[in-house]
Amino acid sequence: MKLSSEYLMSDKGLVLLGKLFQSSGEGIMLFNQKGEIEMINPRSEVMFGYSENELIGKPVESLVPRNARKTHKVHRDNYLNSPTPRPMGLGLDLRGLKKDGTTFPIEISLNHLNYENQTMVVAFITDITQRKKNETMVIEQQKKLEEYANELEQKVKIRTRELEHLNLGLQSQIQERKLAENALKKSLEDLKKAEHEILMSLEKEKELGVLKSRFVSMASHEFRTPLTTILSSANLIGKYNEAEQQESRQKHIERINKGVKNLTGILNDFLSLEKLESGVLKPKKDEFEVSNLIQEVVEEMTQTLKKDQEIVHNAISLKVKTDEHVLRNILINLVSNASKYSGEGNKIEINVSNSKKKVTIDVIDSGIGIPKDEQKNMFQRFFRAANATNIEGTGLGLNIVKKYTELIDGELSFISDEGKGSTFTVVFPYA
Repeated sequence: MKLSSEYLMSDKGLVLLGKLFQSSGEGIMLFNQKGEIEMINPRSEVMFGYSENELIGKPVESLVPRNARKTHKVHRDNYLNSPTPRPMGLGLDLRGLKKDGTTFPIEISLNHLNYENQTMVVAFITDITQRKKNETMVIEQQKKLEEYANELEQKVKIRTRELEHLNLGLQSQIQERKLAENALKKSLEDLKKAEHEILMSLEKEKELGVLKSRFVSMASHEFRTPLTTILSSANLIGKYNEAEQQESRQKHIERINKGVKNLTGILNDFLSLEKLESGVLKPKKDEFEVSNLIQEVVEEMTQTLKKDQEIVHNAISLKVKTDEHVLRNILINLVSNASKYSGEGNKIEINVSNSKKKVTIDVIDSGIGIPKDEQKNMFQRFFRAANATNIEGTGLGLNIVKKYTELIDGELSFISDEGKGSTFTVVFPYA
């Protein structure tokens, strides 16, 4: 189902946004400047053992262990005096208090928003009980491995002394000693390997925390900006009720349409990613003319280009057999990026070539390009280059394009020079 602007502005559209809040795997809690809880999601109810009605209006300190409440209130007041996004995993040892009086370890990411002239704080809460158990288990395993290595080393020493005392012959002693040393060496190598695997596991856990924090920060910014635009323009439209103010009304209507379109794009990114990762999207083989598809993409994208931008192509006559819908999504994403990251009046090129086994499509722009030291991260989820932070985007586009390309057994690559432009290349089987 395509999420149109009209759909998002309907009651059903609001239900969809509500479901994102209700179905979140993280606890989400909203409290006001007084520290009173205004809203919680179902995951928070499960996590703390309270129903929503039991917590609404209660101070957030009621979910903090008694010995930490005074300190927590000081931290909360400091945050409200200078609210900034605070990601998870900052080395804070935090615990939550359940209804039954037990406590459990948590991580909290904070953000804020302004609503009706007051600052509201949004807390994203993660129960890290299992992670703590895993860390304890890892430490115990390290200790056992070290004890085993020490024990083996002692056995080697004892055995060496026994061989010396028995005077079994120099050659036999050397051989036994070498065997023991090799065994010790192998044991130490196994210990190092185990330690490396443990460190890698902990590093992945930290990366997941960073990924969650980047998602929280991105979602907070990308949803709040268009929503603020829509709200302010909707309020201003009511003030332009004279006939000669039609131009002002139209300007705010266009701002509302643009804001809704941005929200639709963000939701489409999330839905596309969910379909790709859940395996719902299955490729199908269609036979079609590549030149016709490219012409349709050019006509569709021309309506969205910046002032005086144009798309040129060499759409050669070539029939292929692959998933037409998937290839269309790949081209639309790449052309959209080429326009977004290029200036007014710039040209975007689409070049097609083929061999007996492969079809190659290049999308070329002369935009801002990608810094060399960041190019290795461009296909990572939520990653955005440093020179693109002031341009709207979720950091999901190229990750989705790569998954689409793999869906049709293709490969996605690029070359880029910062300040001069980029060329993205899609290669897929001819038939």
